[in-house]
Amino acid sequence: MIYFDNGATSLPKPPAVLQAAVRAAALGNPGRGGHRLALEGARLLYKTREELALHFKAPAPENVCFFSGATEALCRVIKSLVPAGGRILLSDMEHNAVRRPALALKKRGVRVEYFHGYGKKEAILSSFERALAGKPDLAVFIHTSNICPQSLPVFELCALCKKRGVLSLLDCAQAGGHLPLPLADLQADGLVLPGHKGLLGLQGGGVLLCSDLLKEALEKADTLVEGGSGSASLEEGMPALLPERMEAGTLALPAIASLGAGVRFVAERGYGAIGDRLSRLCLQCMEGLSVIRGVKLCAPHAQGAGPILFETDFSDNASMAEALSLAGVCVREGLHCAPLAHETVGSARHGGIRVSFSLFNTPAQVDAFLKLLQRETAALY
Repeated sequence: MIYFDNGATSLPKPPAVLQAAVRAAALGNPGRGGHRLALEGARLLYKTREELALHFKAPAPENVCFFSGATEALCRVIKSLVPAGGRILLSDMEHNAVRRPALALKKRGVRVEYFHGYGKKEAILSSFERALAGKPDLAVFIHTSNICPQSLPVFELCALCKKRGVLSLLDCAQAGGHLPLPLADLQADGLVLPGHKGLLGLQGGGVLLCSDLLKEALEKADTLVEGGSGSASLEEGMPALLPERMEAGTLALPAIASLGAGVRFVAERGYGAIGDRLSRLCLQCMEGLSVIRGVKLCAPHAQGAGPILFETDFSDNASMAEALSLAGVCVREGLHCAPLAHETVGSARHGGIRVSFSLFNTPAQVDAFLKLLQRETAALY
């Protein structure tokens, strides 16, 4: 089996990641007891916060909040910080994890505005600067697209937000684990990451890393989810401070532990080596696809890194993806939970077939996939 669906979830998981999850599953509930197993669970939870704060250059472990995934983290921040009648600014390349909670705010009179996030850097920055003139309450945008090799100039975008006094939140679902994401250096107010993609952890864990400014804003905002927090139980509301204010109920400790192990694994491999591997695989695949008769690369004006999107002239995408699956290649077809992005790049009518790599993929696998695709398309003439 050749697995090219790492944009959905990474496979395989390193043995150290699986072992960390199993060990955590044998521990007690952090903050829910003074016995040894509960205390060991609490120590593991705090150690993972420390590791992530250090790895991503967050100000402190308390600026690290855990959720069930990136989707929950994005929803919680978006719905907490944009007031009724306010404004939120998105790129036109966003995943539904950003688009849908933003659109849901329209019921509260919130204006959802967009800047152009596809193509050349200069055009993106110009569109963003114009959109910032409306002084949104929050700007949320991807680092890397989940459908094509498009990366946004996030350093410059976040710097513009700082200059205009607008909070910025980066959706790093497709960038996490592939390249460094230092919160402080990016000048972002928040980074959202799923544990189960490039960071190689298990499903069920995601993380928000906050600047002190975003942390303060979330502590002042009304809570959206309430419940047990393991502390301040006599209070009617959630604890006043992060991370406990945002973490109602029992956390998924095995998934969080696996995320920590995944970060260690990525750090040991080194972002330079990982980035080089992924870049070479993408270039090899795009060059190979470009010469196969009947295959069309989508998003030809993409600028940066990310998944590869293509379609064929011969059949619907689902049929081709099924044929590839039967032959042992896992890809994903459709709209990839990102209809807005597909509309922007011109593939909304039929969607596309996505190829997304991890550091475990090889040039030999790309060659095998290209030969198989060429055989499948040639048979349709």
